[in-house]
Amino acid sequence: MAGLSHADVKNALLREDFSDFEDCLQDESAKKAGADYIITRNIQDFKHAAVKAVAPEEFMKLLSVR
Repeated sequence: MAGLSHADVKNALLREDFSDFEDCLQDESAKKAGADYIITRNIQDFKHAAVKAVAPEEFMKLLSVR
């Protein structure tokens, strides 16, 4: 996980679009790191994420296309 500042954590606490705080931190971290994807088996948990969430199988397909 990319290093998050106090302000990043505070922003995550204030976001109401996530029901799980740790998922929200992952989204904040991925956004800060400039990630293209969050790889997760729980896509539904990231429906409001700023960074697109993909399943591991989908990510492997994306890698093979490149």
